Amino acid sequence: MSKNERKEKLNDRKQFFIDIIAKFCDKCGNPYSGSDLEIIQDNNISSIIHFSCSNCKSNHIATFIKPMGVSNRMPINTDLDIQEIGKFAARTETSLEEILDIYIYLKQRERVVI
Repeated sequence: MSKNERKEKLNDRKQFFIDIIAKFCDKCGNPYSGSDLEIIQDNNISSIIHFSCSNCKSNHIATFIKPMGVSNRMPINTDLDIQEIGKFAARTETSLEEILDIYIYLKQRERVVI
């Protein structure tokens, strides 16, 4: 597949998400374009899409469950950039060891602050 074919396929995919999930920004009503979307994750089961309004700069994350054709969209307030969101979306579950490490770290910080 050539670079132009891949780009056209990506643009078609983005237009599909605009048509199915959100044509307009919930906050200001500005119509979305392909440049307002980033596909964070896309597999046979589901897709995670980041919408960013070019007008008011509001951000939404949407999930689309392919077998059922169901989507869910929610506003997000975050300082993460799109690459960081994708990194966390691709992670597997957090282990109990990681949770315990964070708990111990926060408890130790609590003692230092007091």
